[in-house]
Amino acid sequence: MTRSLRNHVAARRPAFTLIELLVVIAIIAVLIALLLPAVQAAREAARRAQCVNNLKQLGLATANYMEVNGTTPLHMHRRSNEWDVPANGASGNHSWYCVILPFVEQTPAYNAINFDYSSGWDEIATQKGPNITTNLMAISSFLCPSDGERNTYLGVNWGNFNYVASCGVPRNYLMPGQASTNAASPPPSNGMISESRMNVAGPWSDKWRQNTNRSFSPAAFTDGFSNTAAFSESLISNGTQQNADARRNLRSLDSDYMDNYDAYIDIVVRDGLATAYNWGPWTEERGMTWQFSDSWQKHVYAHAFPPNVSPVVCYYSDTFRCHECDGAMNPTSNHPGGINVAFMDGSVRFIKNNISLPTWWALGTRAGGEVVSADAY
Repeated sequence: MTRSLRNHVAARRPAFTLIELLVVIAIIAVLIALLLPAVQAAREAARRAQCVNNLKQLGLATANYMEVNGTTPLHMHRRSNEWDVPANGASGNHSWYCVILPFVEQTPAYNAINFDYSSGWDEIATQKGPNITTNLMAISSFLCPSDGERNTYLGVNWGNFNYVASCGVPRNYLMPGQASTNAASPPPSNGMISESRMNVAGPWSDKWRQNTNRSFSPAAFTDGFSNTAAFSESLISNGTQQNADARRNLRSLDSDYMDNYDAYIDIVVRDGLATAYNWGPWTEERGMTWQFSDSWQKHVYAHAFPPNVSPVVCYYSDTFRCHECDGAMNPTSNHPGGINVAFMDGSVRFIKNNISLPTWWALGTRAGGEVVSADAY
């Protein structure tokens, strides 16, 4: 065959038609559509695994803290020089994160905290004070990689946090069918965290004040470490009074029933899920800084409402700011279908959103005597 003939044959070789090109593009698009969810699922699996590791580190740090100190970590959610006259010192405003820092390889951060003095809210408002360095310090192990939100309240890049400690069932709640206490003083917290108000006076009654400022030794966990929740997750607010994801907002409702003595927990949950609404001023500081606490940042959670509903905290602002462990804020996360929970034995388990409420309530108590089977959640 001559060169001219070969060139002639080559020139007549057919190219792709428009239809064939469109078919190829469509096949590629289908493959991408099939692969993308798998890629996203793999990424979420990796984020969830990192979250599990973060919670496990908090659980192990708490175990080591208790080994050294003989009690659960202290949550100093107010300061000692407010309300009391004369003031009994000037300490406080330090969350439970602060005392376990040496046990999560954050000794420099621990040494940077002034535990003897707090300038209170002024330090947040002015970004000046003895503990501002740690208030601005971001620690990756305190953040869930599946969240992705940042709280920049007041336009500041604070040291945000996602992990919250369990206060168990709010002290004033009764289980269905439980006999009334006739408005007796609420008992000590039945959860993991030890909470100190740091002051004596303030806008709460003498009866309500009783049985606070308690610490819990290992012997207090008669339900067993493997049956008692210690930490879970909480989505961060964007620093404003309204978030697009309702689970980042903190809600109230028009009835004060949930803040009363002898409130039945099933009624609280029923009414809260049906009638609660966002209360903007409570929402702004949620998840803002792991170091500073005056209750508005919400470093603790309760076993009342089910996981991942939009949190219903309480009715009164005084309950919100003065009785942080008596609020009902539930855990929330961006993990599909549920939340991670660290238990007192250091294990981390995935709790589904549809867990039965009696089981959820039982997991929050350290000495409730409930029987919870391994296949109940």
